[in-house]
Amino acid sequence: MNRRLLIPLGAGVLVVLLWFVALWGPQGSALSKAKKRKADAQAQGATLRDQLKRLQDARRDQPLKQSQLETLRVAIPDNPNLAEFILDANDAASRSGIDFLSITPGLPTAPSSTTASTVAGGASATPIPIKIGMTVSGGYFQVLDFVNRLNALPRIVVVDTLTLTGSGSSTQLSVSLSERIFTTSAASVSGAPAGGSTTTTTPGATTTTRIGGA
Repeated sequence: MNRRLLIPLGAGVLVVLLWFVALWGPQGSALSKAKKRKADAQAQGATLRDQLKRLQDARRDQPLKQSQLETLRVAIPDNPNLAEFILDANDAASRSGIDFLSITPGLPTAPSSTTASTVAGGASATPIPIKIGMTVSGGYFQVLDFVNRLNALPRIVVVDTLTLTGSGSSTQLSVSLSERIFTTSAASVSGAPAGGSTTTTTPGATTTTRIGGA
């Protein structure tokens, strides 16, 4: 090749290289950074859309969750609320046609210090049991209906033992039940003085209540 042609050709290549370094290099770097910013913005937008969807779903489900929370509070109230339970049990006995109902509630048994934990408001994170003793007198179907009504109460009632005793040829049954209800507070039993006793009579049923096993 003619040496005279190599000199202009080399100069042209050098100019191209200088142009690439001086102009295209910075532009290429800026373009790469712009693409990265675009990808980051798209990723952030997707994250924000996902967060918005979760917030919208949570807002939509809030009434249901609030209803479930209220149902749980009734099932395991934040105080012993023994007076209301006695009224509910007495009403169940009356509706079932039970002849006699005796209720002997205990006091809330606070969890040990090694296992106790609390949530907001000072309530226990672990349900605190209250032992309930009941003696029921009535016919078979009346007793069965009464137990079913206890099981259907809004408040959780766990029947641990149930003992049936017949009375010879009589159709009457005497039933002893050992139960547990629950609370999230170990405060004193509301609505009934510890160590005292009250007796109330309802249509079709007599209820005797003794607090703390007195």
